[in-house]
Order: sequence, then structure tokens, then C-alpha cells
Amino acid sequence: MKLNKFFLSLMMAGSVLGVTTSCEDMLDKGNEYVVYPSDISSPADTATYVLGILNKVQAIAVRNNLLGEVRADLVKVNSNAHIDLKNLSEFTADVTGEDDKNMYNLPRDYYAVINNCNYYLAHVNEKAGNANRNEYYFANEIAQVHSIRAWVYLQLVLAYGKVPLVTEPIVTQNQSEMDYPLCGIQEICDYFIDDLKPYYGHEYPDYGNIADKITIDPQMMFFPTQLVTADLYLYKAACMGKGSGEEAAKQAAKSYYDYIVWDLNGKSNLFTLTDRSYWSTSALTNNQFHMGSSSTSTYSSAWGSKYCSDITKIPMDSAAAEGYYNELRNLYNTTIVTDLKEASISPSDQLKELSQAQTYVDYDMYKDTIEVTKDKFSDDDLKHGYYGDLRYSQNFFTTATKYNSKEYDVQSISKHNSQHISIYRASQVYLRLAEALNYAGYPRFARQILTMGLSNIVIESEVLPFYTSDEDQAFIKYFDFNSNAFVAYAERYTTVPDEFGVTAAYVPVIRSSASEVNMLGIHSRGSGLAFLNKNYIPLATVDSTAFPYAEASLVGKMPDKADYNYPSEKDKPTIVTVKKPSTWDEYGNVVVDEDTYKELNSWYTKNRYNNYVKNDSVAKYNTYLTVTVPEYEAALEAYNAKIAEVDEVYNADVAAYEARQNTFFDAYRVWYNAAYSNKSFIDNEQLTVDQAILDEQALELCYEGNRYYDLMRRALWFNDADKYMVQPISKRTSSASKLADKKNWFLHWTGQNSQIGY
Repeated sequence: MKLNKFFLSLMMAGSVLGVTTSCEDMLDKGNEYVVYPSDISSPADTATYVLGILNKVQAIAVRNNLLGEVRADLVKVNSNAHIDLKNLSEFTADVTGEDDKNMYNLPRDYYAVINNCNYYLAHVNEKAGNANRNEYYFANEIAQVHSIRAWVYLQLVLAYGKVPLVTEPIVTQNQSEMDYPLCGIQEICDYFIDDLKPYYGHEYPDYGNIADKITIDPQMMFFPTQLVTADLYLYKAACMGKGSGEEAAKQAAKSYYDYIVWDLNGKSNLFTLTDRSYWSTSALTNNQFHMGSSSTSTYSSAWGSKYCSDITKIPMDSAAAEGYYNELRNLYNTTIVTDLKEASISPSDQLKELSQAQTYVDYDMYKDTIEVTKDKFSDDDLKHGYYGDLRYSQNFFTTATKYNSKEYDVQSISKHNSQHISIYRASQVYLRLAEALNYAGYPRFARQILTMGLSNIVIESEVLPFYTSDEDQAFIKYFDFNSNAFVAYAERYTTVPDEFGVTAAYVPVIRSSASEVNMLGIHSRGSGLAFLNKNYIPLATVDSTAFPYAEASLVGKMPDKADYNYPSEKDKPTIVTVKKPSTWDEYGNVVVDEDTYKELNSWYTKNRYNNYVKNDSVAKYNTYLTVTVPEYEAALEAYNAKIAEVDEVYNADVAAYEARQNTFFDAYRVWYNAAYSNKSFIDNEQLTVDQAILDEQALELCYEGNRYYDLMRRALWFNDADKYMVQPISKRTSSASKLADKKNWFLHWTGQNSQIGY
């Protein structure tokens, strides 16, 4: 395609050699870091240039979030929002002529970054350094510029569907009129996967000397080549679709893992940590549900430390008047500066409904499993989103306030209180790893990321036994989550009953101390402990036409003795024993009179004789033997006969139950042993697990700019725009009906005769 003058200005906006065009508004202003030498040979030049590129990335940071969030189903754009934001959310933000404008549809900002990257890579002195030692001064910067360019191109093509692929700097009119290939998502992914291979896993530049100028660790400004590569593979897999993209999904999974255990630049392993929103054990024990609690790990803001989950952030200016300001803080939150401005973006009903659809399960203070049900909450609690997954109420809340004599609900979304904009963080990486593993054909492996977290113990007990081919075993063993480093709260289940050869119940084995734990299933971040949840433990089978439903439906409930008419323990006959008289053995059944007693006992006294009659009465003992004991024995025999009668019924019922159970277990074992070699089983399990991952991505990553693209990947992978694009987004806006046509998934920009767009 031909690139006209406007496209030339896109590629050169604020970039190389001071070239200008007549379109003054297209030029970047105030970029104090960027200089444009013809040869980049000194450390000062290359550092300055890379910082200039990062400055250009700031221009797309806010837009990156909005394009990925407001077009989806988890948020709604309010009536007070700017018309450009409303149009973006209603899929009417296309720019189709000279007079059309939309602040969120500006491809020039992406190309400003791209052209700066192209210029740097064309002019940097790659050989500077000591070739004899294989040391090159700018190797880290070169690797990072390749990674930034790949990431920006991916965001560009996700926004526009098809874009010109330009990898050389545009500095002249003639260059702008050359033919450049128009590439779709998969083509962009293929190109940059290859482009990043020589730089994969490379160290970051060391810019610690600028730490006093920004409020984040300088290492967080960079884009890990492993994660950018992983994203490229994941989108490639989605574009190829189910049945073709499995190998690309495997490569995506490996690349996400490679970053998790990457140990360069002093980086620790990447853990999910134990941060979560939860009900206290006291609340669970005493049914006192008014507001949840929130815990954080011993937090560190130092990039790569074992207590830091942040990976990449785009640093933004601290005030709106200072350049690239994080406008998201004002769009997602009510602000009061010189005037009160209501938030432009709020959570949608769909997000609240999804949150309340979750089942919260946890331990109380006695280590009993408690399921928190809706009836425990007041209407006001439900209004604030306290029921279900607690991340909703922890991330979003409103408070009533009076301003200029009017009542307002002041909205706060805690994720957007920061000055800087997050791109990559630990939970996001693990959820994309789960998505990739599921696409690759390992749904049980993917599920553990939601349920227990990962360690080698988890993998060995809950994953490896179910994938028995040499190829599967080799792939799974690539993921070495050393159990001395990756420590989950529960890492395996004990199963009951083992004697049947299958599992009828799963009991998690938990650590006695939680102090060393650094891995939790992601679903545990808001819904209790996922490994207790019947929807997440392995017993939750997926739909399969081969599953022995008929046999299972006949098993019924295990007979309970409490339900049978056993005689009460209090009705059991009792007897008070009578002591045998002292004269019984000598005189038999003869009552000794006083005279005889006197003759026989030289120590006779009247009192002693009376005591004899009272306590050693032969008559009393005789009655005990001839009446009391036979009556007791008859009553006891009748009592035991009643027990035996009920036992006979109970034991017959137990035997019948066990026979039905064994019939089911036999059928279950046949089905289960064949399940993981049964394509229909895997297909159905993948659907179930994928929906769980998609829901978890919504619960965990809402407001972060991911949702639209999470849905898009599913629509591509399953080739189902209606289920994954139209249906969910239609719950927010009727405009989503146009998403049935794939070309409408993307922004269109045909202003000034450019041909960017699908």
C-alpha cells in the first residue's frame, strides 16, 4: 500500500532528524529525553534514546486500558463521559474523514513509538564493546527496543485488525510512498516472534541512576521479552484456532513459564503470593458478614523481589499539566479538585452478577469448612457487593457525600489510584499461562492455577498421572516449579475411598503453618479457598456423553443410622444389684431369727441384728434373684431383639447401597480410565476450564484493560463471535450486535486517506 504524507507524519511524529510536516498537531511536544543523532554510539546517547522511546509509550498507556475495557462487558460508560469515550464504548469511534476526530483513535501515537524504535535499531552501533569478550555495550538496550516495538505492534494490530508493517525508519517522502505489507494479527505475531528470538531472555538495561526522577523501580519500565513472546504465541494460537493452534499454545505456555523462573537481573521467581480479600474466621464462625477483610503479603516495590507481583508499569507524570498524565484516575474515580467531577466509568451489572455468582468457601476457626450463602447477608450488604467474590467490594466502593448542597455518590476504584499504569503483573501472567495450557490440551494442569497454585508436588499429584503419553509427560516436566521455592497452602488431596479404585471424595492436605506459603490458586484471591470449592476440586466432572450418569443417579445417599427406628439408649433396661447376704451360703433361703442370730454371734447387739435385717436380708436378696433379675434379662433380650430387627433392615439397605455404588464405580472406572484418551472428554473439559479461566480473568483483572481482548481470543480460538463477543457485550449495549461481523471488532481509521484498519 502507498503511505501518503499523513502516514509519513505518523511514522515521524516527534521522532527523527527534526523532520516536520504541515500537520502541526501531529508532532509530539515537549519530549525532553529524545535527541536524534545520526549515529548512536555512546552510552549516554543510547540511554537517552531508549528513555525517549519509553516517553513515547506514555502516549498510548491510557488508551491501551480503555480500548481493552470500555468496549467489553465489565464496565459501563456513564452519561457524563466525554463523547469520544461514549463512542468508543458503542463501537462508533471510527475516523472516516478529514473532519472526523476521536481522541482514542489515533494510530499516529503507536507509529511514533515504532518509528523511534526503528530509527534506534537502524542507527545504534551494535558492535560497540569488546568483541573478544563477547561484550557489547548496547545489547541490553537493543533487546529491549525490539521487545517494546513488538509489544506496541501487537497493541496496534489488536486495535485496528490490519496494519502496515514498517520496520525501517521513515524519514523521507520517498520512503513514505513505498509499498509496505498490510498485516493482520497472526502475521504480526509471526513476524515479531522471529524478530525477538535472538533477544529472548536478555537482561534489562541498568538505569538505576534515574530512580530519583520516577516513583517506581526503573526496571519496571521494561517489557520482558519472554512475556511479549508469550503474548504473541497466545494470539497466534487464538488466530489459528482450536485444532490448529495447539503447538503455538504450548510455546506460549513455555514462554510464560520462562519468565516466572527467569533469574537474570537479580529477579526472584514470580509467585502468586497470598494476597486475598476474605471473610475472617470470626465472621465465618459467628455468621457476621458486614464487610470483608483484605490481606497483602509482605510487600516490596522492588522489581523482581520475591514479594513483588508487579512486572511492567508505564510511568506517568504526576499532574495533568506536566505531560503524559494518567487520566484513568479521573475516569474511574470521582474527583474533587476545583470542582466535583463524577466518574466516567463504573462497573457494569454483569461484573457484579458474575461476582455474586461465585461460591465463597473457607475454614472457620475450628477448621470446619464453611460455605457462605446469600441468606446470611442484608439487602445493604448485597448492594455493596459483599456476597460472592470479595474482590468486587474491595476494588470498588461508593460513599455518599454532599457537595454544593447536592448529594453525590463518590466512586472509588482502588486499582486506579496509582500514578502509573500497569501492563504486566503476576496474576495476569499465571492466568494467561492457564489459558495457554488449556488451549494446548492440558485442562487439568490449567485448572490447578485456579485451584491450588503450582508446585512440583501439585503437578506430580494432580497433573502428571492423567497425561501418560511420552509427549505429554515431556511437555509437563518442562514446567519445573521447585517445591522448595514454590510453596502452596494445599498441594495434594487424599482420596476416599481408595478401595474402590476411584475417588468418591477429596480432602485437601494443608500445611500446618501458612507462614512459608507463597502460592494460592488465583480463585482464592476473592472466593475463599478454591481447593475446598466443589466446582474447582477434581471431583467436579465435566459433561461427557460417556459418563455413567444412569448408574450415578441410582446410587443415592449412604444410609444413615440416625434415620432408622432404633430404640433410644435411655430406654435400655437397667438393674440395681443387690448385695448377697453374709449368711446366704451357710443357711440358704432361711431367714435367721433374732435368737438364732444371738446364738451364732457372740458380739450380738440389738442394733447389729436390726442392721442385719435391713442390709443383709435374705428375703430381699431372694426377691432380687427370683424376680428382679429375670425381669431385667427379659427386657434386655427384647431391647436387643429390637436392635437386631432394625440392624437387619439397615444392613440390607447398606448392602444395597454398596452394590449400587460398586456398579457405578465399575462404570466410572471404565469411563475415567479412558477419559484422557477420549477427545470428546478433553473437548468438554477444556470448555469447562476455559470458562472458569475467563471468569477468573474478569474477577481478577477487571478495570485493567484486558477484557475485550480476553473475549476476542476466545472468539478466535473457538470461531464463535456470537458466544464470546456479541452475547456478553450485548448485556451492556445493543450496539454489540455489529460484532457478529469480525471487521467491527476493530477501530477503523481512514481519515486523511490512510488505509489503516481491517
